[in-house]
Amino acid sequence: MGFSTSGATAILLIGVLVAVSVAYPTLQAAQDLRQDAIEDRDDRVLETHNTAIDDVEITSEDGELMVTARNDGSTSLSAADTTLLVDGAIPDDRDVEVDGEPDQELWLPEEELTITVDDSALPDDPERIKLVTEHGVATTEAV
Repeated sequence: MGFSTSGATAILLIGVLVAVSVAYPTLQAAQDLRQDAIEDRDDRVLETHNTAIDDVEITSEDGELMVTARNDGSTSLSAADTTLLVDGAIPDDRDVEVDGEPDQELWLPEEELTITVDDSALPDDPERIKLVTEHGVATTEAV
């Protein structure tokens, strides 16, 4: 075994070390992104499990449809991100109140959300409504 074999081995070893030093930061960054995604998913699942809406009441009077629901979970919800569907369609114009206050955006646990829609924006004789929270928790009621 001469110097050429030892030299070739040293060159290969240096090549492997350079390759590992280039690949390691990339793999570490990918692992960090994966871990962040897993944590985000777990947070969303927890929020979904802690979200509940109950006591949905539907009234139709004076040319308006009013849907009232109580936040029965332990998660604070966004009133603006809560969607009302009437027979599968989202009404164009709606008024939202949380515990009687129209400017309140946060729908806290044990508070009531009231969504008022003008009958002219609804299909004729609606049969059902669906209320969907920002976490995808929904309830469907017959009108």
